[in-house]
Amino acid sequence: MTHMPVSARIARAYVVLVALLALSGTMQMPIASRYRIAAVPGLGWLGDFWLTHRLHYLAAAGLLCVVSYVATRWVLEWRRDFALTALGFVRAAVVFLLIATGAVRVLKNLPEVSFSPDPTMLVDWAHLGLALLLGIIALARIVLREPYVQDLREGHAPRRPGPTL
Repeated sequence: MTHMPVSARIARAYVVLVALLALSGTMQMPIASRYRIAAVPGLGWLGDFWLTHRLHYLAAAGLLCVVSYVATRWVLEWRRDFALTALGFVRAAVVFLLIATGAVRVLKNLPEVSFSPDPTMLVDWAHLGLALLLGIIALARIVLREPYVQDLREGHAPRRPGPTL
């Protein structure tokens, strides 16, 4: 069996953080109240914009830590033995763009920073679209049974998906 560079613990942390970001990001839109999700016992907190906003920032900080760790290890160690597949490259690009648009959104939320409505809407829609694209990529990986990473070491056959990041 091929050993992928990312541990199962890091892969699980990534999945949990992305799920938390998807939930908190979606609930920052007035969906929870509009569609009565917040009325379901135990889900009232989803209707609290400021709580989901803080949760989104906290999960984003966690994702930045995981992505920074993986990118650093990739550059310093793993790139000699592993290569991104086409699907892995697309996912890496989407994650990078999500982080970039998220950073612009954080900047936009600072009181001393003001953007005109058109760039604000463009960044908001790009961030949402990229989040949806990340979900589509994850589904494509499952459907196509295609890994994100290929082992380049001698004697290692290509591996089908498992708990890789």
